Amino acid sequence: MARELVYLFIVTALFIGILFVMLFYLSIRKSAANKTRKQIEEYKETYNPILFEYIVGGNVSRKLVPNNVVQKKAVEELLAKYSEILEGEEERKSLTSMANLHLTEYYRVRLRSRKWSSRMNALYYIEKFNMDTLLKDLFSMLGQKRISRDELTHILRILANFQFINLYDYLNKKYAFLSGFECRNILVRLGSGHFDQFILGFHKARPDLQYAILDVIGVKREVRFLPFLESIFQTYKGEAKLRALKAIGSIGYVGNLAPYLPLAHSEKWEERMMAARLIGAMKAKEGIGDLIRLLHDRSWWVRSQAGQALAKFPEGKTTLQEIAETTEDPFARDMAIEWINKGV
Repeated sequence: MARELVYLFIVTALFIGILFVMLFYLSIRKSAANKTRKQIEEYKETYNPILFEYIVGGNVSRKLVPNNVVQKKAVEELLAKYSEILEGEEERKSLTSMANLHLTEYYRVRLRSRKWSSRMNALYYIEKFNMDTLLKDLFSMLGQKRISRDELTHILRILANFQFINLYDYLNKKYAFLSGFECRNILVRLGSGHFDQFILGFHKARPDLQYAILDVIGVKREVRFLPFLESIFQTYKGEAKLRALKAIGSIGYVGNLAPYLPLAHSEKWEERMMAARLIGAMKAKEGIGDLIRLLHDRSWWVRSQAGQALAKFPEGKTTLQEIAETTEDPFARDMAIEWINKGV
């Protein structure tokens, strides 16, 4: 019994000792972190007016020479703050120039780190500051086997920001495993000239890339894409046809509405919803009857779009009021009342 008590005492003492060691270690780490944070804030107070004068007025100062990690972190945080509020093109170029000058090596080291979080953090700021001094490093990362999917998509987003000319081949062949959602987040960063390469190569693109291209057109909402979208709608089937229709609906205009009116009777609720959207966007009086019928549709999405479309007409609220007072469909009545109160 006595021996067991001794063992219990030893185990308890060891456990308490380990807890004290851990507490001591955490206290030292907390103290070091607080000290580092205080130093960063002090450097930020010193560097802020210098950075402001450079970004806004182009005045260069020799006082801004961040040599260590703490000083570079202070510069990073200041530039990140300015990147959120600057709108002028010249000011943003000055911010990029400052980041290229003082943070290139800082991020190069982090891109080579074994820690995934350090590499991702560096990629985040490289994109945020639009830095072009590390493009070779990014291409080098693309050639590594250990690169994660998150890193890959982030690098491709950065390359898209710089209008990388071979991006079509990368997304269609080299990295064909990327999803449509991932491709869309990359393509949306392309300018008109480079995005047009994807329009030209649409028919040879894999399905997920095709869907991404159509989604991005819907985001851009440029009328110049209408002939292309209408050709896809007429010649493709399935998901591609539906995505083309959604993009047309986002643009909200077609040269001839007649081919789209039959969609109000489609078996697919997505097509009925898009028909309602187009009728409302173009305020096509010949489609009012379809909208009234679609307000009684079994799909909430179709009813909502029909109500919104009716509300866009000059006499729309009167029509909605009549439906609310006369219909026997409680769902149609509720939707009509909602859009009477909500408006457009």
